[in-house]
Amino acid sequence: MKRTMMFLVMIFFSLAAVGVAAEKKGGVAAVRQVITVPADIQWQAGPPAIPGAQMAVLEGNMAKGGFFVARLKLPAGAKIAPHYHDNVERVTVISGTVKLAMGVTQDNPTVLPAGSYFALPPKKVHNGWVDEETVLQIATRGPWSLHVVKGGK
Repeated sequence: MKRTMMFLVMIFFSLAAVGVAAEKKGGVAAVRQVITVPADIQWQAGPPAIPGAQMAVLEGNMAKGGFFVARLKLPAGAKIAPHYHDNVERVTVISGTVKLAMGVTQDNPTVLPAGSYFALPPKKVHNGWVDEETVLQIATRGPWSLHVVKGGK
């Protein structure tokens, strides 16, 4: 019984060491505690391609490789031109409603009310618009990019 317990303990610590080594090798940063309430969000000017938009980074750094979380506040009537991103786009609608269309036209949009989620593969051309102030949350890997598309892609 003692040998079995000792063997199990050795396996546990070996697996833990392998996990730590893999995390360091893979460049996974240690998770730090982040707690943000709405009053603490520091809004900045959003992407130039979306006039009047504001953006706030809640965690991470959008300009660097690695996980980040940011919010995008769109004013009523905002239009997001056809564009794509170099990385996966993962978005949750926090408030308001966004109309999301694939490609360069506004044909057949999907209406996404608060609580909705969407994920798009890299280089997937899409566009959107809102009738009311809308807040989106982006939670994905950087570096973040937004490439406006003229014509078809």
